[in-house]
Amino acid sequence: MTASCSNRQNTLDNYANYSVKVTKQKIEYPNGDFSISIPINWEWTVEDYENKNILFGIDAVSNPDKDGFVDILSIQKIKSFGDRKDLESEFDYYLELLETNWDAKVIETGKTNLLNEEAYFLHTKSNTETYGEIETVSFVLESETKGVFFNLTASASQTDELKKNMAILIQCLRTFKMNNSG
Repeated sequence: MTASCSNRQNTLDNYANYSVKVTKQKIEYPNGDFSISIPINWEWTVEDYENKNILFGIDAVSNPDKDGFVDILSIQKIKSFGDRKDLESEFDYYLELLETNWDAKVIETGKTNLLNEEAYFLHTKSNTETYGEIETVSFVLESETKGVFFNLTASASQTDELKKNMAILIQCLRTFKMNNSG
């Protein structure tokens, strides 16, 4: 007998502690500023941003699943959007944006520790309850420069494989390493 738990929310801890194995490859931003490991069969690209506050970043994308949905890892180095200088006030700014400009359901937010670095996280999902809509966990952590932060985002499609796919994404984000090159 099986029971459906579709109305129960998965938390960041559920994803972080879900055991899944995947072969990864280490990639590095071209200027050497950071590295991260991603699944070996994923494509990744250096992104150009129109927004002057996004200094640089990458996106890594999974192959489409049987329904055509993909999962995405996004790493961005950003200059504070709200001219905040410390991590907590930058996170508070994100929360303000979330309340006023975001059409998503907030699952949880808070302070955490990512690779021995103090970080804050936002865990949201589409509120349409439509199969395949996005669930996102974003982390913000300080860079080596005051007022400049890293935004690490894992976005997975809400499919039957959501828990496994989000666990893989969180596993990858845990390999993020700042190289303090500037």
